[in-house]
Amino acid sequence: MAPRVLAIITKEFKDSIRSRWLISFTVISFFLVIGLPFVVAYALGMMAPGIETLISGTTQVVFPFLPLIALPIGSAAIVGERDRHTMELLLAQPISRVNIYVGKFTGIFLAVATAIMVGMGVAALIIMEVPTIQYFYVIGIAFILTAAMLGLAFLISVVSKDRNMALGIALFFWFLFAVLIDMGFLSMIVTMAFDPVYMIPIVVANPLELVRQISTYALIMTPKMMANPIALGQLGLAMVKVFGASGILPFLYTAMIAWVLVPLIGSFVLFIRRDV
Repeated sequence: MAPRVLAIITKEFKDSIRSRWLISFTVISFFLVIGLPFVVAYALGMMAPGIETLISGTTQVVFPFLPLIALPIGSAAIVGERDRHTMELLLAQPISRVNIYVGKFTGIFLAVATAIMVGMGVAALIIMEVPTIQYFYVIGIAFILTAAMLGLAFLISVVSKDRNMALGIALFFWFLFAVLIDMGFLSMIVTMAFDPVYMIPIVVANPLELVRQISTYALIMTPKMMANPIALGQLGLAMVKVFGASGILPFLYTAMIAWVLVPLIGSFVLFIRRDV
């Protein structure tokens, strides 16, 4: 079992790591991380960016590109094999669907994780003059977002009729998360028309906003800031009202774990049960 899964992981990793999408993301994320903090730092007359500037810049500028990488690559994982009629040949081998699914998901995830580590990690090591443990926590959050988006991409791939349909649906979800469910615009509307508590479901519905909030409350918000209503903002006050100050991070983590597990389990069950 293990050698067969390892062979699929290796193949998917090599195929994905050579993808133009992934190479482009690595280069773009490197220059976004290394460029934005220095621009801000020099504008403020500082020698190097602080960790807060680096985290804020990464979550606001780099994170929206992650679904744009994971969704298109993952959406072709299953339906692409069906279009090329190679899935039948793969299933004809002495290997189970479980092994195929695990191998494909793991290989693609490792490829995207490598691109994240190279693009974001190397850039951070070059420019940071402070301990990097906090920033690599942000990279860990990026890995979680990648797993969630790959789970969704595999779900799209399993239910789609062809590769073009899968890619179209994947890009729609990226547009939905990055543009349509944008907290900057929606929070203003919800605050004006309804109770700010209604912003919480909007956050839960958008994994991009979830990882931004996790980064903010785990790394930037100090206990002193948490006690300041102005620093918390409308969304922060709403979450404190519902979950308490100590319950915000557990709630955000739980919602993010659900974003990873639900699409992943759903796509796995459908792949096991559906005909090729």
